[in-house]
Amino acid sequence: MKAFSHLPSGGPRLGWITTSFFRWERLTRLMLAGGRWTMQLGSRARRSLRWLIWDGMFANIGESILGAYQSIYLVELGATRGEIGVLSALANLALPAAMFPGGKLASKARRLKPLVIVPAILVRVLLLLLIVAPWIFPAGRTLIIVAIALIVARSLVANLMLPAWTTMISDIVPTQWRGRYFSSRNILMGASGFLGLLLVGQLIDRITGIGGYQLALGVALLVGVASIYAFWHIDEPLRPALATPELAALPLRQLLKGQGRFVAYCAVAALWNLTVQISGPFFNVFLAEEVRASASVIALASAASTLASLPGQRVFGPLNDRKGSMWVQRLTGFWIPFVPALWGFVTQPWQAFPLQILAGFMWAGYNLAAFNSLLELTPAESRPRLVAVYQAVVGIGMAAGAALGGVIAQVSGYRPVFWISGIGRLVVALLFSALIIGVNPLGKSRGRSLLRPGASTPSAESQELTDES
Repeated sequence: MKAFSHLPSGGPRLGWITTSFFRWERLTRLMLAGGRWTMQLGSRARRSLRWLIWDGMFANIGESILGAYQSIYLVELGATRGEIGVLSALANLALPAAMFPGGKLASKARRLKPLVIVPAILVRVLLLLLIVAPWIFPAGRTLIIVAIALIVARSLVANLMLPAWTTMISDIVPTQWRGRYFSSRNILMGASGFLGLLLVGQLIDRITGIGGYQLALGVALLVGVASIYAFWHIDEPLRPALATPELAALPLRQLLKGQGRFVAYCAVAALWNLTVQISGPFFNVFLAEEVRASASVIALASAASTLASLPGQRVFGPLNDRKGSMWVQRLTGFWIPFVPALWGFVTQPWQAFPLQILAGFMWAGYNLAAFNSLLELTPAESRPRLVAVYQAVVGIGMAAGAALGGVIAQVSGYRPVFWISGIGRLVVALLFSALIIGVNPLGKSRGRSLLRPGASTPSAESQELTDES
């Protein structure tokens, strides 16, 4: 029998396709771990970073849906503007209420993952109860009170895990690569949130009445469960016992002694979040009630913000590593106030889109920088409790802002809320530049600041909700 003297003509082509496939598969795995720089890490560390990105993607789909439609869901149940403001204030008060016990638990624990997983499960149970509440309670005040109580309880439990989550993440992500990693992670989170909002907006438009919003919250519940599954697979580094065990029991006043830079940063952050939350809960409700935008348009507007955050992450991630987180925070902080101020002139649904694009781009940089600044300002040995202090102070500011915004919206309408928020944000941005960065807003650099030179770079130190328009 004559033997074949050559391979079939498709052989080399098949080999090229197979090689290309494995090359792209490897590249995808590196991108899902944060980028090519992760090749410097061990396989176990890369796997943890990859699962952390999956956790963020699933969690952000759920939070994007809730951010876009939770307030509208309450309005469909019969809530008033004032009650929406009260809800936001109470939900934000849950932040300081949860921070100190959460920080104390995290500072004493050798393993932080259970302190994240258990509250995350409880959060999804409370969301399930919120979905089925209209089937259990009759329409009226009782249903509104129950819905508000469930949302506030959900916020309380979710915030309980923040100190443990922040500390665990700071242990997992290498200090010198935090800007690039979190920008890559946020890009993938933004893309997944964008797709999720588009899908849910279509579902709500096709299902009339409250059922569409219940289905949207159901999608948020399912992806939330998926995020728990992803986080469970992260390998947590074993934390060493505290070199100074008495640090966990140190009185707060003593803990903050010598932390003037951190205290000033907390004060400015509280004022900033107060001004943000004056208008934060009302953008989508304003679109639905006064501008008469459909659920799909609201979803597209939110998705536009999410989509704009993707190039924002790509631009501000490297800038964060090169110029420092404080520099990025100052730059974006001066642009953000224009967004709510311009919302006060919106009369047609399409006008929301350019504002959402600007908001998404600038908030991408601001949130990335603010998170890195917090890690830079908190020493590793006292980070859980200091993060708890920061979040508690910020939560008080957010609660005060939401309550004030609710009163203004009830008395004067939404547009004054947006203008007051914009002016307030600009004032705080000037304060941040003058007090924290040490730069005179009129152009002259001050001789010293509350941050020593170089403190905003990742190598200098041991290395955050809501509608963000």
